[in-house]
Amino acid sequence: MFRYARFSLFLAFLICVCANGAALVQSLPQPASQNGISYITGGVGEDGVLAFRAAAPSYNLRMKFASKTGNYLSDVDVTITSGAGRPVLTVRTEGPFLFVRVPAGRYQIGAKMRHITETRKIQVPARGAADLRFYWEDPVRHGVVHICKGCPDTGRP
Repeated sequence: MFRYARFSLFLAFLICVCANGAALVQSLPQPASQNGISYITGGVGEDGVLAFRAAAPSYNLRMKFASKTGNYLSDVDVTITSGAGRPVLTVRTEGPFLFVRVPAGRYQIGAKMRHITETRKIQVPARGAADLRFYWEDPVRHGVVHICKGCPDTGRP
């Protein structure tokens, strides 16, 4: 009797694992390619974040985009150029993550959110990966003007 109970529990466990694995695979976008460089972008929602965490080991340049208040950002224009200044990848993100598979070497990454561009130089190792995080002021609050020191902070632009 205990043998059947254990088997039933094990079978239920396998079904849950397979269902969760299928959900992760479904929420992960298909890799795109540009100039022979493979990448994925997205990560919207809890399932998307989990799927990107699972895919992370397959990519050696991983970027995350967020506001300084912690909100994830999308629609960031990213340009990657080689150390020699040759364009490698130009893409607009479809979520807070951009994972790229590039040859080891030096790169410059430009990330533009609205009219503000952040630029970073990075060395992608032959083994392992490089992780970059880009943070901007909260887009909702950008451009708030205070006329006087005593003015209340309404949070509206």
